[in-house]
Amino acid sequence: MSIQPFNPAGEVATQTNLPTSTGTIQLAEWAAELGAAHQLGTALCKTAFVPKDFMGKPEAAAAAILAGKSLGLDPMNALSNIFVVHGRPALYARTMTALVMAQGHEVVRTEATPESVTVSGRRKGQERWQEFTWTIGRAKTAGYTSNSKYQSDPIAMLTAKAQAEACRTIAPDVLAGMPYSAEEMELEDMGEKPAAAEAPVKTRKITRKPVEKKDEAGERPARPAPAPAPAPAPEPVADEATGAIQDDGPAAVLETDWEAELAEASTSRDALLTLWNRAVAEGAPQEMVSRIVDAGSKFA
Repeated sequence: MSIQPFNPAGEVATQTNLPTSTGTIQLAEWAAELGAAHQLGTALCKTAFVPKDFMGKPEAAAAAILAGKSLGLDPMNALSNIFVVHGRPALYARTMTALVMAQGHEVVRTEATPESVTVSGRRKGQERWQEFTWTIGRAKTAGYTSNSKYQSDPIAMLTAKAQAEACRTIAPDVLAGMPYSAEEMELEDMGEKPAAAEAPVKTRKITRKPVEKKDEAGERPARPAPAPAPAPAPEPVADEATGAIQDDGPAAVLETDWEAELAEASTSRDALLTLWNRAVAEGAPQEMVSRIVDAGSKFA
């Protein structure tokens, strides 16, 4: 078979003849889907019908469209409901609930006050209901109440937490690849750490000791006490329910080394398929996506 590599710039690319195999067929299908998604994203990102985060970013829009396709969302709904927070795709809790209920599972809010919200969930075909309760106290312990929305609209925020937990528990298969809600990701540090900075070049600096001035009586003035050392930063707190690490500071985002990832995966067709899926979902440069496809074409 032969495939036409995806080329967003529109240049004519040389066709590559690939042996017919499961891996190459899947790569060809994904490449074709990416091209169609990019074409849609390019057109839609020029309109006011997409969130501002996607305007002028057809590659990111294409990744969101493909991620939405795997969940059963059409392109417009994918662009309206999928967001990238800290480099990871996330859905609104209400969208999670809609997808889970569309598959026949049940998610019902049974209690709602400014102090506590309870959501009950039951998987299709099962009789037993499970309850998921989020209180202001639990949200405070987890570090979520730093978000001002917990003061202005606590019921909505607690509902989002309870719905997301219920959906992940009763129907994880429906949300495969999209296990976090946007409401959670906005406040969570997903365990990422800042990249290590390069060691500074050591230099030798010679300074002269300042001459101490004397007062009118000829006495040296008392030196001010040294400033106290800054308090150590508090240790991050783990959410007892989800195990997620909480951090009030801004989340650090790691830059993916796609070159290293490609080199590591280049010896395995399955590893290349997994890497291609990640690259598309995380908005990797198009040149890198094409190189992954090229690497996969070498496998019979």
